Amino acid sequence: MEKILVHACCAHCLGKLLTGLKSEPVAYDPVVFWDNPNIHPLIEYRRRLKAVKMLVARAGLPLIADETYGLVEFCRAVHGHEAAPERCACCYALRMGKAAKAAREAGCRVFTSTLVTSQHQDHGLIRAAGEAAAAAEGVEFFYRDWRAAEADWNLLNMLYHQQYCGCVFSEYDRFNNTATHLWPVPNIPNIMVKGQSKCAFGRVNALEAH
Repeated sequence: MEKILVHACCAHCLGKLLTGLKSEPVAYDPVVFWDNPNIHPLIEYRRRLKAVKMLVARAGLPLIADETYGLVEFCRAVHGHEAAPERCACCYALRMGKAAKAAREAGCRVFTSTLVTSQHQDHGLIRAAGEAAAAAEGVEFFYRDWRAAEADWNLLNMLYHQQYCGCVFSEYDRFNNTATHLWPVPNIPNIMVKGQSKCAFGRVNALEAH
């Protein structure tokens, strides 16, 4: 089997990618790679890394991980390009560059990323960043559209599943137009603030403790 370095952004996307790899006519031997300076804040970063480590242990796969919390590195990389899609292009280039370098150093002729499983990412930008990084390091970027792939639930059971892409900008984009953790509850249709409050996601019978 040919070794393939798999850049992993989170456990759930990694599960989908492993399913996709199994459908290929060529048998690949995955080496999982973690290096994601775009994930913030620190506790979120630790949650996702922990979930990836747990999945890798369940699947019996090797893991190469740079566990440096790269907040400053990411901010410098996207400075002046904070709005999407420019920010995303800078982020993809940063991470694909790290993955291509790791693939070459690990003796992997080819690498890919779990980003290709996401329905929320720009696949054109991902592919362009991966191919540019591959050319710079003398390796090959393996692209497949695996957005429809379904992960093996035995690998993912009880593992943390994030609610936004990773960076502080994407967290803002995800929650800015919601009422999450707002108090008093704003004047939004279907929300009552007297008695048993009814919110858009169900009935709230007590104040949230945290």
